[in-house]
Amino acid sequence: MKLSLALALALLGAVSARHLPEGTLEQEVPGELGSSVLEEELREHKKPHFRMVNQPQTFHEAEKECVRLFGGHLASVHNHPANAFLRSAAKSRTNNAQVWIGGIISSSGGRPFCRWVDKTHWNYTNWASGNPSRSGETCVALCTAGGHWRSASCGTRLPFICES
Repeated sequence: MKLSLALALALLGAVSARHLPEGTLEQEVPGELGSSVLEEELREHKKPHFRMVNQPQTFHEAEKECVRLFGGHLASVHNHPANAFLRSAAKSRTNNAQVWIGGIISSSGGRPFCRWVDKTHWNYTNWASGNPSRSGETCVALCTAGGHWRSASCGTRLPFICES
């Protein structure tokens, strides 16, 4: 209940929008409240900022835009509260069923190997049934309806969430 109230307040009162170069609408979404990841980053004087970008891009184009515009990367997700926060924020800001987050899946011998583009530790998953893909390279999309992750072709054009 406490987390739900905090998320609602964060979504209602702490979202700003501004126009970026080339007509991209950026919506800044504050970091998740009350999570150990956020508390650790605050102790280190880091404040994560998540930004939802509604202009659909391929995965690799989206990652380049996160670096270019915000000096960050596509968002990495390390716990359930962060996943729920990003799903809720994305659902309220796009009509798309999926958005890019920063995971890449490579397969070797039928076994998936997952990594984050920001090189942080892969310590949490929320895969939809039948995922991740076990063939070739695919990228991770967050489903805005249930918060599960799906493997998607990296060439698919989706809105995306940056973290800086």
